Amino acid sequence: MLKPLADRVIVQVEETGEQQVGGIVIAQASEQKPVTGKVVAAGPGRVTDAGQTVAMTVKAGDTVLFDKFAGQAIEVDGQDYLALHEKDVIGILD
Repeated sequence: MLKPLADRVIVQVEETGEQQVGGIVIAQASEQKPVTGKVVAAGPGRVTDAGQTVAMTVKAGDTVLFDKFAGQAIEVDGQDYLALHEKDVIGILD
């Protein structure tokens, strides 16, 4: 499994699939990028200039809302993920 460093978060993006709007099928490729996903791994936290580690707010299992164009798409063992900085996470969804 991938272990992120510092304040990085690995997110499995929720797939939206096809949607039907007014009888028109909108393909997934033409939709906007999803902005929610499930955290599968989180780093230990950000290290300050003083050398102290600031703990992460999010943890594995959280469903998060994140900036639309944030992160780096990665593939691990054939599975697609998004690597984000914790600052790109807007909030945790309950």
